[in-house]
Amino acid sequence: MRYLILGASATGLSAAGAIRQNDPWGDITVLSGDRHIYSRCLLPDVLAGRRDAAAARFVPEDFLRRNGVRWAGGVKAVKLLPEEKGVAADNGDKFFYDKLLIATGSSSYLPPVENINRGRQVYGLRNLEDVWDITRAAGNCRQAVIMGGGLVGVDAAVSLNEKGLAVVIVEIAGHILPLQLDQRAAASYEALFRNRGIEIITGEMMNRIILDDRQNVTGVQLKSGRVIPCGLVVAATGVRPNIDFLEGTPVEVGRGIKVNEYQETSYPDIYAAGDVCESLEVFTGKVAPTPIWPLAVLQGQVAGTNMAGGRRKIVNNFAFKNSMEFYGLNTVSFGFPEAPDTSYTTYIMESPGSYKKYIFKDGCLRGAILQGDISRAGVTGALIRKNTPVGVAPGKLFDLNYAYFFNQRENGEFVL
Repeated sequence: MRYLILGASATGLSAAGAIRQNDPWGDITVLSGDRHIYSRCLLPDVLAGRRDAAAARFVPEDFLRRNGVRWAGGVKAVKLLPEEKGVAADNGDKFFYDKLLIATGSSSYLPPVENINRGRQVYGLRNLEDVWDITRAAGNCRQAVIMGGGLVGVDAAVSLNEKGLAVVIVEIAGHILPLQLDQRAAASYEALFRNRGIEIITGEMMNRIILDDRQNVTGVQLKSGRVIPCGLVVAATGVRPNIDFLEGTPVEVGRGIKVNEYQETSYPDIYAAGDVCESLEVFTGKVAPTPIWPLAVLQGQVAGTNMAGGRRKIVNNFAFKNSMEFYGLNTVSFGFPEAPDTSYTTYIMESPGSYKKYIFKDGCLRGAILQGDISRAGVTGALIRKNTPVGVAPGKLFDLNYAYFFNQRENGEFVL
């Protein structure tokens, strides 16, 4: 059996491992536009200089050899040829398969800002090449502007601040990290960042990137008219799936490649997993992209198992969980960061160095933020993921632990 995997991040290599566990003799090839294996979650560390690129690798050095995986790094798929069961690559070669996994991930989305595609020092932060480009540009300027105050933008800001640059974050929402935190929790980070010289502008949009006659970035202009001098812009305004090579093929695409609970696409023998696909997310009950690392691993394992003849359904496809740590302050959030409407009830407890928030509806937890003291995060996340009725008085909420919810099956297994 010939297995072809497009992509070498968490999804692709998790799938390779699962295939090898289920098929000791299959022929596995990984085709990747990346020349190296690394974790995208560790790119901010590489940018800040906390670790080198080699230390961003997330599998052992002998992973490919031990699993009998043929490596084709630095080679991108440019066209899917489903009738031939093949993939055309940018080096002119064709790669053929019996089972194909598309795990090509996503790329930075550049919003419609004037000059964004012309400026020479405008970058996303999705791969090692971005890190090297940003590092070179940072060496030639004193101030950078980060477009977007989500996790990627904040990570980039902290890394560039550590490199000695003045940094300005421009976020359209009323506070940074709007998808993960409420205003109160975000304010704690905003205070920490400002104390370290990072300027934060919220409720603002970038209108134009200002260039000189050689297309070098010299500043940005906001919608309000304010001009911020800078020599570098990092765009952290979302991602789009890498699916251009599927154009004109029968593989169905929505906001990503459409898959079922087995990670199968609409076309026989082709699977998709990770950031490139959209799937049924358990918290919302809706089909959507699920771009977080744990689900990239899980979906890759499910796809690999099924490519090798198994029949495993994905469970716990739960994308509404986040953890972060900046300047020593830890935060974990699950579900909604804010109550969506008045039918929800919110409980908050604050103490020095700690902020906890629980959002309820119909006796079930639908959102939580734990900042500072993140103990009991595990049980909180499990209750939200499973939509389990909590059934404790509000005064007990802040002492939740697994003992309240353990049940034992007939086989002796403990379950929440």
